[in-house]
Amino acid sequence: MRLRLKYSKTGQMAFLGHLEMLRFWQRALRRADLPVAMSHGFNPHPRLAFGPALAVGVASLAEYLDVELTADREPGRVRKELQAQLPPGLAILLIQAIPAGAPALTAVIDVAVYRVSWLAAVDPGELEQRVEALLARPEIPVSRPGKDGRPRVKDIRPGILELTLAPAPDLVMLLQCSPAGSVRPEEVLQALDWEVPVRITRTGLFARRGDDLLAPEDLI
Repeated sequence: MRLRLKYSKTGQMAFLGHLEMLRFWQRALRRADLPVAMSHGFNPHPRLAFGPALAVGVASLAEYLDVELTADREPGRVRKELQAQLPPGLAILLIQAIPAGAPALTAVIDVAVYRVSWLAAVDPGELEQRVEALLARPEIPVSRPGKDGRPRVKDIRPGILELTLAPAPDLVMLLQCSPAGSVRPEEVLQALDWEVPVRITRTGLFARRGDDLLAPEDLI
């Protein structure tokens, strides 16, 4: 049986990296006494699959985790028992059973939505002008470390799908988020040359279907 969890990651939990989050979930699943399937091989580990990685310090209202079980369990009961084992800042929003052959989260998610708010006063008019100027640019090159550690230049303009002040001065970003390429909100802020301290929250992960954005739970 496969279960898909949707959860929020807020407060101090936003400052935990992927490996720390993995250990939190492994402990919670074990303490909830759930029959989690294990991988085969020399070093077996729980069969867990997360959605797209989240940068340290970024909160989220829509993270996803697929868990494979060796026996059927009622999703509502799993949610109650598992939530009791999680620390403050991790809240399960939804658990649903998914077909065994359902595509992996990373195979269907290709858009991430972020909301950026400011920790100091900003001029909405100036911000709007910078956003418009950025979207008018044909290319937005950024430097990223390559696999060999050397910096490489990538054009992120095709992956910036939408930037909206909603409501001003909060900035909502729709960014590409897929194995084919992803854009980070920090890179957009750097391209805007905006140095005011910010708070970034990922508010959703979606799959594009024509003009529609569908959440993973809507694809089952």
